[in-house]
Amino acid sequence: MILLLTLALAADPYASTGFIQIPPQVKLGAMSAVEVSRDGHIYVLHRGEPPLLQYNAKGEYVKGWGEGMFKVAHGLKTDRAGNIWTTDNGNHVLRQFSPDGKLLKTLGEVNVAKPDDSHFRSPDDIVFSSKGDIYVADSGNGRIVHLDPDGKFLSQWGSKGKGEGQFATAHGLAIDKQNRVYVADRGNNRVQVFDATGKFLSVWSGFGNPFGMLIVGKQLLVSEGDVNKIFHFALDSGKIESTWGDPQTLQLPHLMALDRRGNLYVAEVNGKRVQIFRRAK
Repeated sequence: MILLLTLALAADPYASTGFIQIPPQVKLGAMSAVEVSRDGHIYVLHRGEPPLLQYNAKGEYVKGWGEGMFKVAHGLKTDRAGNIWTTDNGNHVLRQFSPDGKLLKTLGEVNVAKPDDSHFRSPDDIVFSSKGDIYVADSGNGRIVHLDPDGKFLSQWGSKGKGEGQFATAHGLAIDKQNRVYVADRGNNRVQVFDATGKFLSVWSGFGNPFGMLIVGKQLLVSEGDVNKIFHFALDSGKIESTWGDPQTLQLPHLMALDRRGNLYVAEVNGKRVQIFRRAK
């Protein structure tokens, strides 16, 4: 009985089911992000052309767009209306697209990096609160920017450094049902947790360098691109509950997404691919 329990605990919580198929006409670059919308559409963001790829709920390629628009494609999320939001680390802007690929809005100023209320410096990731508010990991400015659903500036917190509420690189974001904001502080080897107003709550460390993050049930999944692993943290305690992955399975795991069936999608920078995992039984 003890041996069986040990083996069960050691088993990987996810098993690979394959990869999203990239059509031959796409000039593939480093894979940065993946997202699944509420209606099941899958979006992929990479550093090639076209940078934004759309798939239907069956995983069939629909179209791509954004040629010549991005300098360093990075973060990707969809909002409640199904619009697609991206962060461009190189051009210092956020962009909102309609599901059919029309550019709806640009936040920040292309090729202008500033620390004020209307600009960003190398934004990396974005999440939405239960009310639709926007939180941006403005990594170059060492801060988190809080915007209303229309993109109007509300507040900010953070600075460059190693103390509480400071960031080496605010790289990845996640948000839970209580609107607690989780920040992957890449370079400081930790995850910092804040309430919706930016009040510091806790810090989780002791695992390595966080890249991307995702809330799955009662856990926070953190990709560690330096060692090609995924860490599972308990939301209530911040303790590591499981770890899986290796350089053969994951090739620099970056940002992640989840579909309604519980399948996990992992964008792999060095692998130039999006791998799909199902929850192991």
